[in-house]
Amino acid sequence: MPIAVISSLYRCERHLPGFTAAVFGFAKRVSESGISVHFVPIVNEATRREREEIDRLAKEINSHYFGRMTPQYVPRETLYASWNRGLALSQAPIFTFWNVDDFRAADALIEGYSALQSGANLVDFDYTRVRQVKRFGLFAREERIAVPCMFDGERFTRRNGIGPFFMARRSLYAQTGQFDAIFEVAGDTEWASRALPWVKFQRGGAKGGEFLVHGDNLSNSGGDREDIEVNVIFMRRGAWEQLRPANPTALREAWESWGNTERVAIPPEQAAFLWGAAAERRWKRYRRERNQAPALRRLRLALAARGLMQSVEWSMAQRGRSRP
Repeated sequence: MPIAVISSLYRCERHLPGFTAAVFGFAKRVSESGISVHFVPIVNEATRREREEIDRLAKEINSHYFGRMTPQYVPRETLYASWNRGLALSQAPIFTFWNVDDFRAADALIEGYSALQSGANLVDFDYTRVRQVKRFGLFAREERIAVPCMFDGERFTRRNGIGPFFMARRSLYAQTGQFDAIFEVAGDTEWASRALPWVKFQRGGAKGGEFLVHGDNLSNSGGDREDIEVNVIFMRRGAWEQLRPANPTALREAWESWGNTERVAIPPEQAAFLWGAAAERRWKRYRRERNQAPALRRLRLALAARGLMQSVEWSMAQRGRSRP
């Protein structure tokens, strides 16, 4: 039973040496385990070097019989449009994704494959977040943070979306529908929220891999677009307690132009929270608090928890816990 490993690539030259080396080693290891993998790189607006590197990798994998790779070169499209394209190009009954700037663990994929053959239709893993941090603004060091798998098959909140190394069965994709290509950052989260009624979830024991945070990531950036998209996901579901402050002008425009596909009516009190008179001031303070240095942020939250300081971030966290 083959697995489709789909990668959406765009302007990725600086990551290609590490990516191609990692994919080749991964393909060899997985092939030796007896699992057949169809690698589907979707390369957006490929440069000459990107095309040469990906074609060379495909030749190596195909000639060594370490699975099969069929690159596709396309005009620029959203990440989730490329994911849908990759799924249309491969009929493998199991699928997963590999971002060019991440490292994927072969042992986790092997474990996930077994779980998906044994009755699960969605598997997710703990992983490691890796980033460079500067001390005193001068000296960079590598920070490695263990991130636990947070997915909950019973209830969907801001805290329990799927991780970057999840695996799923095509049957779940057929039931849920395509990834919403209008999303640029949080389309995997939006898809997982729709998949909930059909999910048979299993948490993997292995680490899924390493997620590299380098400043150019689509997700985990804390940017306006990510905040807006996550709010739209919960607005569509009427999960008002999950909403957080976001740029009120941009959020309202997004909701009215592309977000409200379910024709959801926003209650007046929620409209006031999202884009009312006090919304911009609340959002700016929320953004400042989240961007504080980690030590100051922890201190502020600790003081807010004891009632010794006001904090928008703390009050929003309590809002999210308001429903049992």
